[in-house]
Amino acid sequence: MNTGQTVLTIGALVLLGFTVLLTNRSSLQYGTIINQTEIDIYSVSLAESIMEEAAGKAFDHYSASDTAGNGAVITAVSQLTSPSSLGTESDDNYSNPKKSFDDFDDYNSWSVTPYVIYVPGVDSFHIQAQVFYVDTTNPDLKLSTQTWHKKMIVKVWPTITPWGETKSSGKAKPDTVTMSYLMSYWWFR
Repeated sequence: MNTGQTVLTIGALVLLGFTVLLTNRSSLQYGTIINQTEIDIYSVSLAESIMEEAAGKAFDHYSASDTAGNGAVITAVSQLTSPSSLGTESDDNYSNPKKSFDDFDDYNSWSVTPYVIYVPGVDSFHIQAQVFYVDTTNPDLKLSTQTWHKKMIVKVWPTITPWGETKSSGKAKPDTVTMSYLMSYWWFR
């Protein structure tokens, strides 16, 4: 082999090595993106399940027994729970909302840490919910008075990112999924 062929062979090996390196780097980045997307899908599913669960409850504690037609009908906003009292009542079990929460606003200030489900690369999720009164003209504004409309905001984020960082480490911040749901009370005469 002469010098020209040796130089061409070395050049081809360098070019091949560079191509393999770029391909591996792209594959690793693609894998991280796939993992993050999967975690985001789980987060959306968790938030959606909390909102659907709450939507199946009564609008207010006062009307909780009205779902079977045997309770008092709310006819004035003054009968509703005051904004400062939104949340669980004495008969609610904070740790098991599916069985004991009887109205929509019981989820106010409700949180679960950690919520454990098997997701590769994540050990658990944080879930937080907030409920407040809103007006139909501006549903993003919290009101300090009772209305016929309540809004729930649910936030879900993983404890550890797929690349092993925690939110408290400051190096990487896991994505937080924030979803909202409006619930209204309608009374027909």
